[in-house]
Amino acid sequence: MSGRDKKDFKKRKGRDWVSLILSLLLAFFIWLVHNLSNDYSAYLRFQVKAVTNITGHQPEAVADEILLVRGRATGFYIIRNNRRGSVPQITLEIPPDFFTPIEESSDRFSLTANELKDKLSAALSGEINIDFIETGTLTFTFPEQSHRKVPVNPLISVIYKKQYTNVGDIAISPDSVLIYGNTEDIVNIRSVNTLPVNLANVDKSIQGVTGLETIRGVRIDSEEIRYFISVDRYVEVSGWMSVEVINLPSRHSMVLIPSRVKFTARIPFTAKNDDIFDDISLTLDYNTFKLQRSSKVIPRLERGDAEIYSYSLDPPMIEAVITHDR
Repeated sequence: MSGRDKKDFKKRKGRDWVSLILSLLLAFFIWLVHNLSNDYSAYLRFQVKAVTNITGHQPEAVADEILLVRGRATGFYIIRNNRRGSVPQITLEIPPDFFTPIEESSDRFSLTANELKDKLSAALSGEINIDFIETGTLTFTFPEQSHRKVPVNPLISVIYKKQYTNVGDIAISPDSVLIYGNTEDIVNIRSVNTLPVNLANVDKSIQGVTGLETIRGVRIDSEEIRYFISVDRYVEVSGWMSVEVINLPSRHSMVLIPSRVKFTARIPFTAKNDDIFDDISLTLDYNTFKLQRSSKVIPRLERGDAEIYSYSLDPPMIEAVITHDR
């Protein structure tokens, strides 16, 4: 064998060894990926971050204990979960009634870890099948936070179809919310507005959901407000009515200017128009009038059995004068 042939033989031999090593590495990699893709039973650790809504407390806290569960997961997941110096955190939304106050502290709460099994399974769906939970109890610290209850102000604009109107006020739920924040941030907040709702050409009762306006530095315990507007068809009736003074002492008299006003009302379309004025009256209560400083007063409508959606008076106010003692 010539020197050149020996050199070519060594090169081929070297290439064969490289190919063999690469083939072995590739085979090992395929074997490793295949095995790590299989499911195995193992103990897994988690740090639980709870998000809840306990009245008077901040909404988030991390458990003091590490949650230990036994379940089945892929080899990749098990290796990732058990890396040294790292415990993966999982965030769970937990109802307030899951927590039990700890007597020694006003901001410490505990829960039975096993109650979280369904929530853990949902949060880890596709990654781990939980067999059971080893940890017995988890404890959390939710610091107390300044809060107050304020009404919700619905910013709802409604344009009704001709001869249709609302029946009663707009109903909202909840009608008040708890706001949380620094005392100086919430002390002057008197109400919380909904996001604007604009409705047009409405001719039937309607319901829906809207959000709340955000306030910087303030947390609100509700995110959505449900509203309901009762709507009906109406007919308008009008007529002149006298104002009657009630609770007038025997030795007193009153002069009303004017003594008669024009009454205009919206009533159900199906109501009998002729009967309404037999069931209603306009009154002025002497006992109420004598406590006020102004001589102007709005007559009070006594509805009786009449169903009236809304009404107006012309003039809207009258003047009352106590003339003399008898």
